[in-house]
Amino acid sequence: MISNRVKAALENGKVQVGTWVTTLGVPQLPVVLASAGFDFIYLDMEHSSFSIETIGGMCAAALGRGLVPIVRPPAKEPHLLTRPLEAGALGLLIPHVDTADEARAAVTATKFPPLGERGFNVQTVHTGFIMADPQEFARASNMATLLIVQIESDQGIRNLDEILAVDGIDGAVVGRGDLSADLGLFGQTKHPEVVRRVEAMIQACRQHKKFAGLLVPDLSSAKEWIDKGIRLVPFSNDVTLLMSAAAKAITEIRTYERA
Repeated sequence: MISNRVKAALENGKVQVGTWVTTLGVPQLPVVLASAGFDFIYLDMEHSSFSIETIGGMCAAALGRGLVPIVRPPAKEPHLLTRPLEAGALGLLIPHVDTADEARAAVTATKFPPLGERGFNVQTVHTGFIMADPQEFARASNMATLLIVQIESDQGIRNLDEILAVDGIDGAVVGRGDLSADLGLFGQTKHPEVVRRVEAMIQACRQHKKFAGLLVPDLSSAKEWIDKGIRLVPFSNDVTLLMSAAAKAITEIRTYERA
C-alpha cells in the first residue's frame, strides 16, 4: 500500500535532503540520485519541458529505488495537480500560492473524500497496478500525499497564517527568486528583506506544526538554514551538480597537464 517515508521522517523532525530535476528527464537519473543517497527529488514541470509521460517514467524509477518523487506542477488548476499524482508522485510543490482559498482548492483537488474531491482510481503505480481495497487505498493515499505550498510573493507571506491553517497542507517553502522580484529586489535572494520573510515562513510553520523547506545552492547555506529550522532541504539541481563536478575535474586536469 502507498506510503511516504519522507513525510514520516519530517513528522519525526528529521531533515530530508533532495535535489531538483529540471532538465535531464530520463528514468535512469532518479536511480543515480537514489544511489547517491538523496531522500527525495523535486521534478519540475513549471520551468521545464517535461511531459506527463516523462514525469511518470521518472516517478516509477524513483519509487522503485525508495526515492520519494515530489512534482512541482506548471500551475494550480485541479487537473494539473492530480495528473502527477496519478503518474506516481508522492507529493506536490504547489507554485504561487497567495491565499488560503488557493490552498484549500489544492487540498480539495488532490485528496480523496472525505477530505477532498479527487477522482478515484485504485489501480495505479502506487499499488503495483493491482486492484487495492478502495477504502484503504483512499485512506493511505490521503495520509501519504505530501502537499507543500510555495510562497512567492509578499501577499503570500502576509497570508501565511491563514494558508498554513488549512487542513491538508503539510508545509511551505519560499521561492526566493520570485519573492525577490515581487519586492523589486530582482535576484537578491540574500537581501535582508528576503531573508526576513523566509524566517517569518519558518516561524509560521513552527506555530502551525508544518514543515519548512528551502532551496539551498551550497553547503554553507544548507547548514545555515537547517540551523534556522528548515527540514525539507532540496540541494542544487541536476544541471548544476553535473556542471560543478565536470568543471572542477576539468580545471584540475588542465592544471596538472600544464604543470
